[in-house]
Amino acid sequence: MSVSRREQVVRSQKAGLAHTKIGHRADLNRKRVKKMAKTKATAKKKLTRANFDALLTTAEAAKLLNVHINTVRRWSNKGIIATYRIGPRGDRRLRQGDVDKLLRKSQPAKAT
Repeated sequence: MSVSRREQVVRSQKAGLAHTKIGHRADLNRKRVKKMAKTKATAKKKLTRANFDALLTTAEAAKLLNVHINTVRRWSNKGIIATYRIGPRGDRRLRQGDVDKLLRKSQPAKAT
């Protein structure tokens, strides 16, 4: 089992090593070592498409809707389609069901 960098930093700090020495061992600068030592560990969960009812990127949604990526972004800004922001950058994701609903709404009704 591999040990994370944060665990290396914490163990080395408990062993009494200086921040610079820890940085050399973990290939980090001194400031980063100090910051890692201060923060608490959080468990990161891997996100899968099954967890989020098949989330699509804006590019994937644009391809399904047969529009440009910027059109999907504009619709998101106007509230035409719901998007969810994920990650530290705030990337947009759309639910497959929402895209399908928009597709059904935009198709003309068949005459019988």
